[in-house]
Amino acid sequence: MTSDHGLFEKASSQPFPGNEIKHSSILEMDIELDTSRFHISLPISGKELYQVDGKDYAAQENEYFIFHPKQSVRAAGKFEKSVEGICIFLSPATIGEVANALTEPLEASLEHPFNYTWQQHEFMVKTYGLQENTFGQYLAALRRRLLHPSKDQVVDWVAFYYELATEFLKAHRQIGQHLQAIPSARTLTKQEIYRRLSLAHCYILDKYAEPVTLEDLEQVAFFSKYHLVRLYRQIYGLTPHQHILQLRVERAKELLRKDYSPTEVALMLSFSDRRAFGKVFKKVVGLSPMGFVGK
Repeated sequence: MTSDHGLFEKASSQPFPGNEIKHSSILEMDIELDTSRFHISLPISGKELYQVDGKDYAAQENEYFIFHPKQSVRAAGKFEKSVEGICIFLSPATIGEVANALTEPLEASLEHPFNYTWQQHEFMVKTYGLQENTFGQYLAALRRRLLHPSKDQVVDWVAFYYELATEFLKAHRQIGQHLQAIPSARTLTKQEIYRRLSLAHCYILDKYAEPVTLEDLEQVAFFSKYHLVRLYRQIYGLTPHQHILQLRVERAKELLRKDYSPTEVALMLSFSDRRAFGKVFKKVVGLSPMGFVGK
């Protein structure tokens, strides 16, 4: 990382108290992290190791981790190659300001069980995939912008941090909706179910073009096939099989537009043959693959 440092330096020097972005490159560390702010860790290369409230976690490229205020976090490790990452810090005040602007502020009361009035559920402590939710997708695009800035790029950093806080809150609320969809009374049980189902979700997002089976997902999420299908549909609105087909069809559209033949697309997306692919495609899109290309 050489020429890329300039944008990080600009981000860190902007006058928006409590909010900043840093580039990290480490070979060895063993420190307590500052958790007075929300800290989003976005690895670029290598695997980052954390201990959060006494439990071990890790994140690597194409993943991210969020540390919340009041957590006890230690980062430790000795690495053969430098582990590089992006550290993004958001102040609780900034997030609270954006939350109040997005919605009618919640009334603070003695019954409110969380640390912040905008908070809808206990914070999830888990490693997220960048494709897992809208915030991860936003971070993936942000990583590209930070690592490969255009020559004349001018950033309004105040607007940038407000946008970042907005995306953060959208993801928080989406996860809250997912947790509410889980039929369990205990918060900790809901969180564990969500963690395990999100493993299956990320597996599907990563492997949908391969011949994924329920048995594969069963091993990833440690749920029986019955519970996996039922709970996945309650959270994501589709069964695992339906989600795989949806992703394959969207990818098929891209490939067909690039002049791949239906036979080639069927093979690339693990359909048994062209006929099976055509049947699924027409059912979802309303046109045959050739009809889609010719429209």
